[in-house]
Amino acid sequence: MKHRLISLEKVLLLLFIALLGGAFFFVFHDPEPFREEIRVENKAAPAAAGQGLSPRPSNLSHVSPPEVAPVAPVESRPEPQAPPAVVSPEVKTPRADFGIQGVVFVRASGLPLANCEVAFLDHRVLTDSRGEFSFWQTEGVGTLRFSCQGYRSRMIKNFRIGAGDFLSHLEVFMAEVDDPEPGRIEVNGISGRVYDQLSGAPLAGARIVVGASQTKTDAAGFFELWGNDSGLVTMLVSTAEHVSEMVSGIDFDNRNHPYFFEIFLERKPADGQPRLALVGIGVRMVKSERGYEIADILADSPAAREGLLTGDRLLAVDRLAVDDFSLQEVVELIRGQAEEPVTLMVEREGNLIEVVCVRERVLY
Repeated sequence: MKHRLISLEKVLLLLFIALLGGAFFFVFHDPEPFREEIRVENKAAPAAAGQGLSPRPSNLSHVSPPEVAPVAPVESRPEPQAPPAVVSPEVKTPRADFGIQGVVFVRASGLPLANCEVAFLDHRVLTDSRGEFSFWQTEGVGTLRFSCQGYRSRMIKNFRIGAGDFLSHLEVFMAEVDDPEPGRIEVNGISGRVYDQLSGAPLAGARIVVGASQTKTDAAGFFELWGNDSGLVTMLVSTAEHVSEMVSGIDFDNRNHPYFFEIFLERKPADGQPRLALVGIGVRMVKSERGYEIADILADSPAAREGLLTGDRLLAVDRLAVDDFSLQEVVELIRGQAEEPVTLMVEREGNLIEVVCVRERVLY
């Protein structure tokens, strides 16, 4: 019994020594050299012939490729720049603000000419019932030709349309084959007819003044003026027996259609006093130390009906400040076409007042 107990103690002692030695090994042993050796071997192996890569599992529908396989650029890597020769279609596509448009008239009558063929390069269009035509986003250099059965053709050689040239607008006057006068192609043109308001008969010899240009109506009351100044201009129509008519708001810079007017002149009153009819709101403007002021207002005029007063200082017309405009430019802004509204911002006794007037024909 005593011998068995000693043997058991020895066994327990040996077991304790073994456990203590194992703990000492795990605490002080450094496995990194072994791991580093493995990493170096793995990095060098694929360089030889691609060996050592993990094969793609065959039992999976989708598995990401190994890290050493070619992959798409990492998100943190900057995107490659496109070559200079490659341009986005949006950049190359021009805006639809260039081309050519216009109206074709009969030279003798000034009336629109429908079904007139307009040809440029490989483009062909016919004028509509109003004589209008247009080519949009058409580029090139060539002959622009106008032709219609019963009329003499007109053309412009070496006509150029290009992106960046914006819109070209033409007024074309076609002469009939038996017309002694030739046709022509013009820009910034005004044409029309003048009649007696009472009888409706055409008025021959009426004087037409547009800016620095002037002419007279023919036997049929027809007139035309071409190559006029750009910008806002006023047309004055007068005879010795009639009240003069002033037409304002003619703006060649901001209009894509030609101007054609039918003007009816009133007979002068019995007293023979010269009078003037125009489309406006019935105010007379002056320039003073305060700026532009209303000096007079016609009775029963749009200005009077909307409450404008003499002495009101004009600040803006249609929200456009008038400080840097000349008096004539301010007058042109206020005038315009009949039945069109115009908004005036005025100052009265330190208060700002906005007034909307509808233009109409007024008699001075």
